[in-house]
Amino acid sequence: MKILGYCLAALVAVALALYFAFFFNPQSEEQEAMNAAWGRFAENVGDLNGVIENAPFNRDEQAAAAGYRHIARFLATFLADSMDYRDPEYPRFSRFPNTVARIGWDNPDNPYLAFPVRGDHTYRLRGNTRNFDLVTINVYSGMLGHTPVSDIRTVSSIASDDLASDENGDFVLTLSATSAEGDWLKLEPDAFIVVIRRLVSDWEKTDEGLWEVLNLTTLGKGSPRPTPESIAQRLDDAVTQTRDLRELLTIAHRISFQLALSPNEVSEPAVADPNLPMADPFQAASRGYFRLQEDEALLVEAPTADCRYTNIQLANPWMESLDYASHQASLNHRTAHVDADGRVRYVISLKDPGVQNWLDTAGWAEGSLYARWTYCIEYPTDISARLIKLTDLDQHLPADTPRVDPAERARIVAARQAAISQRYAGGS
Repeated sequence: MKILGYCLAALVAVALALYFAFFFNPQSEEQEAMNAAWGRFAENVGDLNGVIENAPFNRDEQAAAAGYRHIARFLATFLADSMDYRDPEYPRFSRFPNTVARIGWDNPDNPYLAFPVRGDHTYRLRGNTRNFDLVTINVYSGMLGHTPVSDIRTVSSIASDDLASDENGDFVLTLSATSAEGDWLKLEPDAFIVVIRRLVSDWEKTDEGLWEVLNLTTLGKGSPRPTPESIAQRLDDAVTQTRDLRELLTIAHRISFQLALSPNEVSEPAVADPNLPMADPFQAASRGYFRLQEDEALLVEAPTADCRYTNIQLANPWMESLDYASHQASLNHRTAHVDADGRVRYVISLKDPGVQNWLDTAGWAEGSLYARWTYCIEYPTDISARLIKLTDLDQHLPADTPRVDPAERARIVAARQAAISQRYAGGS
């Protein structure tokens, strides 16, 4: 028995030695603080359901499903942004908005780019304008959901027409507090982020050219390791921005639609959007929201205008662009038909009416629309909208309205799907 006891004691000793050698991991005070930060993050994520559940347009299971997908997309995007894309000392491009983070009527014709900046650093941006209708570069003092709205302003802006691009469309732009030789964009102490809007009406032009951003102040220097404090702050920031931005968009929905407009009404174009800071200062926009039955259509009419770019798009109640790859939920000046009287007539409906200028609601009976007029000689007026029966549509359209049969519609959608696949081949 003594031998058995010695053996058991030896086994226990070996087990304890192995445990302390390989598994015992005492936590320092700093590690415990990091553990607590993760626990706080998990709790805050669990509390996000309130901003979806209590939204005034969350009226059915379809809206609820889209809402929870929407908030999950936001959280995933802002986690990646906080962890890897928000260091102005070592900036990296983020595609924001993108096919995942669909925010505030994100434009289907716009492969966005963004990068963080500091007002006291110097940056060099290389880019290409060849395949874009217009490129606008805006420096902002903050970001929606991250910065109080009252503190967000446009610090400086430049458009591709004002860039010295070479014969291939390549340009080099310096961003700094003091003027620099060549193309230059001013940074001020509150500069926070640069948003690049690259408008492309021809989706088959998927070659974006060379794009590069470097911080010349830190160029050649290694970045520091993350600290527990910085990671804890980034976790907090990701959830806070997710919640605050969603709440801001809900308020914007109330102001823009419930208080300012009636269903199936469209506003006259306004330069920038007073309810959404960070709107492009180079454009005017109209907005509205549709509420339709299956046998109804909203006929939106607008005059043509001398603009570099125009478009119209539909969004769900969460202000996310619809699935513009698999549905014709957007049209631009290249893809929309202009009637002989100089007006463009868009037909918004749940069912395909068989006309070129159909905007597909992708099954949504209620949602919003947003129309842009960018870099115009003069912004248009006289925008109208009428709710009609689908059976009466021909009475409201010119006789020569281009018709589209199911086979042609399928070809159009297939081309959209291919173009978007190519656009985001490197990731969303």
